[in-house]
This record gives sequence, C-alpha cells and structure tokens, in this order.
Amino acid sequence: MSLPSGNAQTCGLLKIPPEILDRITWHLTTTEYCNLRLTSKAVEQALFFKFTSEFFTRKQFMVSEFSLKALKDISKSRLAGCLRQVHLGLDQLDPLTVFGGTGRKSMEALRMLQLRLVEQETLWTLGLVPKYLAEAFARLPNLETCVVRDFNSNRRSRDGPYCHWLSYGTQTLHKETGSRPRPRHMHNWNGSGHSENASRMFKAVLHGLAMAQARPTAIEMMERHGHLLFDSAFYIHPEFEAAVAPVLGRLKRLHICLDMAWSPLSLTSKTSESWHHNNLAKLLRLCEDLEELRINGKRDYISNGGRNTLHHLFDWLATKPQTEVPPSPSADEEENLPAPPHAELARLKTLSLGMTALTVEDLARLIARFADTLENLELWRIHLSTEDRVNDGPLADSGSTLYAVSLRKLLEMPNLHLRHIKLGNLHQTLHPICGDAISGAVDFKPEASTRDDDVVKGLVSTSAVLEYTGSDWRHFVSHEMIPRLYTPRAMSKEEAEMDVGDDENGDDDVNNYWASLI
Repeated sequence: MSLPSGNAQTCGLLKIPPEILDRITWHLTTTEYCNLRLTSKAVEQALFFKFTSEFFTRKQFMVSEFSLKALKDISKSRLAGCLRQVHLGLDQLDPLTVFGGTGRKSMEALRMLQLRLVEQETLWTLGLVPKYLAEAFARLPNLETCVVRDFNSNRRSRDGPYCHWLSYGTQTLHKETGSRPRPRHMHNWNGSGHSENASRMFKAVLHGLAMAQARPTAIEMMERHGHLLFDSAFYIHPEFEAAVAPVLGRLKRLHICLDMAWSPLSLTSKTSESWHHNNLAKLLRLCEDLEELRINGKRDYISNGGRNTLHHLFDWLATKPQTEVPPSPSADEEENLPAPPHAELARLKTLSLGMTALTVEDLARLIARFADTLENLELWRIHLSTEDRVNDGPLADSGSTLYAVSLRKLLEMPNLHLRHIKLGNLHQTLHPICGDAISGAVDFKPEASTRDDDVVKGLVSTSAVLEYTGSDWRHFVSHEMIPRLYTPRAMSKEEAEMDVGDDENGDDDVNNYWASLI
C-alpha cells in the first residue's frame, strides 16, 4: 500500500542518512525490499541507486519467451543504462520430465510444459534467440560483458546463505509446469552425448552482438557441469563477417572453456588434429586488441599421455605469425592438413590456463611467445609432464617437481616482466625409462625453510595455491615459490608391487636428470 503524498515528505525513513538506510534495508529479503520500494515514490527514489546496483547491474536470462521478453523490456526502460553485464544461462526445460500425479492441476502443468517446450524449441529453430538478443543489446548503452554459463551463482546472500541467482523466469516456469529448468546435455546426431548447447548459445550471443552493432569489452564462458565449447561455436558465417569483426576487434577479455576432440567426421574421435581449431583460430586473429585470454579445458584433464585435446591449439598459439611466404609443402607434408594462420595478439597482458595438460616444453614456448607484453600469469589445475625420460634408474625424489623446472625456464626469459603470478591445484606426471609413470599433486609448503620431513610427519600442512603481486616477481619465484614446492612421495605401480627400497645411487640419478632439463 502506498503512502499518501502528503506523508511522503514527513516519512521518518527518508530523514535517515543514505548509508544508514542501506544498512537497514540490507537485512530485508528481496520480497520485503521490493515491497518497501512500493510504499511511495520518495522511498523508491531514495533506494533506486542501491536497488539497481544490486539487481540490475548484472542480470541473468535464459532461452524462453518470458525471459528474453523481460530482457527486451528492460532495454526499453530507464534501467537500460544500469545493465552492464548480461548473463545467459543454459537452463532449459527437460522434455523427459516425468509427472507422478494426476488430476486437473497435474494435467494443467503438463499442458503448460508442452507449450513451453514448443516455445523453447521454436526460439532456436526460427533463429529468434540471436534476433531477440540483438534487439536488447542495441538498447543497452553501457553493456560491457556478455557471459554464457552453465551454473548459477550462490552468492545471493540477501535471501539467506547459498541462495542462487537464477535466470529470470525460472520461478515462473517452475510454478507453471512443475519442472525447474536446468542446464542439460544435448545429444548430437551420432548419439555420443556431447553437449552442443553451450556452443550454439555462444554463437547466438556473438551474432546478436554483431547485429546490434554492440561493442562490449568482454565475452566469457563459465562452466562447471561439462558444457564446453567446440570449434563450431566460433564459426562466423560469411554474411556476418563484416559485422562480427568490429565486435571482436573491440574485445579486451575473452574467457573460453574448450573441447577440441569433437569431430563430425569421426564417431570415436578422442584426440585433436591441427585443423580442429580452425574457427577459433580465425576468431582469435580478429581479436586485435585482446588483453586477457583465459582457456580452460575439460575437468578430466589428467591424461595418461601428458597431453590432451588442446595440444595443437597451444602449439598454434605458441607460434608467431610468419613474415615470409612459406615454401610449398612436400608430398609427405601434404598428407597432413596445415595449421591455420597464426594470430598476432600483440597486446596480450594476462594469460590464464586451467584444467589442461601440458608438457614442460609446451608451457615454456607458450609463455615465451607473449613474454614481451605479458604481465599476469595464472596456472590453475594444470597437469604437467615432460617429453624426456630418466636414463638411469627410477625418478623417486619427493622434492623434485616439473614446476621447478618450468619456473626456472621463466626466470631465464629476459623480456618477461610479470606483475602477478598465481599457481594452484597443480599436478604432474614423471616418466622413468623403466617402470610405470609416477603421478602426484604438487603443493606449497608454508615457508621456504620448511623441511619436507616436517610435512611428512604432519607437523605442518601444505596449501594448494600460491600467488604474488608486485614489482619483483623474479625474487619471489626464485626464493619463495620454487623452494616451497612440495610433492608427496608417490610410488609407481611397479614400485608398489616390488616394494623397492632406497637406492644409494638414486639421488645422483635424480640430480643428473634435473640438471639435464634445466
């Protein structure tokens, strides 16, 4: 109920300083907060800034008529200038929902479910998703970031701990149909279970931005449930190339989660080829002003071979564009399809790699490629291995890590000037010439002077993450990060079966091995 206009000016709530009013309203639930705003125009005006900052700076939508219509309506309202981040959830109604009840209410919910499923599918088949997005993007003057995500943030603390920020329309669909929309996997034509839902959403966002002539500075993919982007997500239709190029040319930040193994030409493809990232390569070449690139792989990134399906992509990224015309390929070279032309990425300042497998050599080449401009480096859930093997004896020193080798390679790069470096949740695999591979996690001791024996005895605990921000990263890496690396003693399968004891020559073998790598 609204207050009479005469009481609006004498309302005691409006005499409270704004910061105190914010503290009072923070303890209200969303429903209570909205009801308070409806009491009078004066109260609504007093709460408008904080209300829009919390609820309309970033908003999440999904593919449904109700949700996308709300996005278009917001873009036509006074709230359009507040919306800076548009998140697109992969929430969908499941056509395989099983209803356990009967009666009029259940039949009405089933009828509404059928209607919403038809609407949901029609939005895609008629190409209305990018069209609706374009209509909204064209009216958002301060749009900065577009995000595709397959999970909901659980930081809606106003309504209690771990409450989620849901896509707009989720509760309405649940009330109508009795089914709650969730991100789900779409089976592709060969029934392999690969999810292309994220790929088509990413493509719809990109082409929607192009049709709207919008110029955001960031496009991100956020994944927790296996909805990865295939190379098809980055395909740019020839008729849209002229419109898409300015969108990509303006980007400063690009975060992507990739799976490069999928190929419609191979039903059982488990690896990638050099041509599997052709569309992504073309997209990255258009990102001329890109400053931040984050690439995440699959969550089963710990592979037996030491590399995963992103191997060819990293090789491509680590290669500088050729200044001369390459010679004609020989007959043997023609058997393998050539890699796509390389990207310049001359302004890249931040490189973040996560959930992927690399060799020591691959990682060093990739970082050296962008050393001239790189300022921030993050390695998260990286599985590191090496192409080399131990010549004599098993590699069994708990203090030896491939990350120490990699970090020393970074220190040897004179043109690398980092301001921030972060390593976390690391893993490595060592390959002795004889016996099974030795795998294990790599943690950090609390102090550089901490002895490994103290960790083994449980006197101190290790941490999975270590980072540094400052002007002297070389000193921190050499005197703190490398000495604090710790790998628990991991036995190979062969060692466990034979219960091999200490080898008096083992330390010399290990030292010779690391010396050869460094």
